[in-house]
Amino acid sequence: MDIRSILVNVDLDTANSTVLRYAINLAQQMDAELIGVAADDPSLAMIGLDGGVAAADFYAMERTEIEKHLAAAEAQFRALVPPSLKSQWRAYLAPEVQSVIDTARVADLIVTGATKSPTFQEQRRVDLAQLILGAGRPVLDVAQNVTAFACDKIVIGWKDTREARRAVADAVPFLQRAKQVLAITVGEGDRAAERGSLDDLLAWLARHGVTASADLIENKEGFVDVLESTSRAYQADLVVSGAYGHSRMREWLFGGMTRNLLQANTLNRLFSN
Repeated sequence: MDIRSILVNVDLDTANSTVLRYAINLAQQMDAELIGVAADDPSLAMIGLDGGVAAADFYAMERTEIEKHLAAAEAQFRALVPPSLKSQWRAYLAPEVQSVIDTARVADLIVTGATKSPTFQEQRRVDLAQLILGAGRPVLDVAQNVTAFACDKIVIGWKDTREARRAVADAVPFLQRAKQVLAITVGEGDRAAERGSLDDLLAWLARHGVTASADLIENKEGFVDVLESTSRAYQADLVVSGAYGHSRMREWLFGGMTRNLLQANTLNRLFSN
């Protein structure tokens, strides 16, 4: 599938434009429409037991402040997006992650990322796991401080699961542009089956015009950062991975490849579920 529309989750702190600049560059290279989405909702945490007028005033104050931030984010979006790039803007007074999920119906790809804010006290980001599980679209999580899209070197984290198959299919537009593609399987004991699965993947990629190599990595120690460390050593521009082949609860309790990769914010990662 070609990428014709890209949804970017725009930070309300206009001092942070890293992810937006990356998405603009990606949309230009893909000749895709860029859809900017920003959202926030007033906090109800300060509403006291008595509620009443004070709570209503606090809610109104927060709403006004959010509306200012939304307007500033829109102004930055329109200032940075070149006129030659087709674009649209959507803003919501609603929970951020749910707003992105709801708007995903109009996009082929979602671009998001964590940003360290000099203005807001806390690091702002959507719940990436919730977004991946709820959007029904591939999610590209941009590494910190990366403003230009590149896909010369791509690493595929391959395991013969529904999620990994979906991720590779979603990544075809990127894989076809890459100069080097490496598919990695972290061995779990059945070497013959794992090698056969990798060979089938390479054959499938070749039918789509993608030349790739493969590596079956033995991991007797059970390290969950094998994909991350290998991708860094390979100097990958993008890591493609299925997400949550196990349940999110199991990953939270015991750790796992998805959980580790979600936190690897110095890598650009494309997730599908």
